[in-house]
Amino acid sequence: MDKPEPSPIKAITRVSITDSVVDRIREMIESGAYEVGEKLPTEAKLCEMLSVSRTSVREATRVLQTLGYVTLVPGKGAFVADLKPSDGGEENWFNVENVQFYDFMEVRMAIETLAVRLSVERATPKQIRALEKIHAAFLEANEKQDGLQLIMLDEQFHTKIIEYTNNPLLININKQLLECFRVYRSSSFMNNAVYQNAVGPHSRILLCFQTHNVSQAVEEMRRHLEITTLDMKTIHSGQES
Repeated sequence: MDKPEPSPIKAITRVSITDSVVDRIREMIESGAYEVGEKLPTEAKLCEMLSVSRTSVREATRVLQTLGYVTLVPGKGAFVADLKPSDGGEENWFNVENVQFYDFMEVRMAIETLAVRLSVERATPKQIRALEKIHAAFLEANEKQDGLQLIMLDEQFHTKIIEYTNNPLLININKQLLECFRVYRSSSFMNNAVYQNAVGPHSRILLCFQTHNVSQAVEEMRRHLEITTLDMKTIHSGQES
């Protein structure tokens, strides 16, 4: 079967926003113009095609990675990811049949409560400032009800906490979990009923970093993940009704 020709892409003529670029690139992927594993056009080419800046394209590809549409390979570019559920054939330790959201949350509860304890103990002032910047951007995205930015920034917030442990095993486990958890993170932040529910927990976790309160950080992370689990129950019950 012949591969469909890439459909014409209209240039973005108004002020560039990440959502617009994300939508255009996603259309390219969903139309079949680029197959799974195929490299997307270079940043420079996408800038030319969409009439936007390189910064806008770079931000959009990060969002698309968070949504599971692309894989970013350092030094090589963005490649179309496989959005289909795993058939269980891969050898990664987490690829087992019938894995449910609650299985992921049990693993996250174990890993992220440990991670926040270690990272509050070990984070440098520079790292805490970086976490503050992510949270400030998260608050701004929440005010704008920008679901795509919320998804990306939530992933960054939790990933930074893992990274600040300086534990390579935890970091590697988290990377593997991220690939499978993105579909759940997306459904949470794109739902009007629950998308704001991470604001308070993130603020309280950040305060624990700023005050070096290890025990409270563990408790706040535990509460945060419990809220996330309840949010997903809300979303699923709404879909079934």
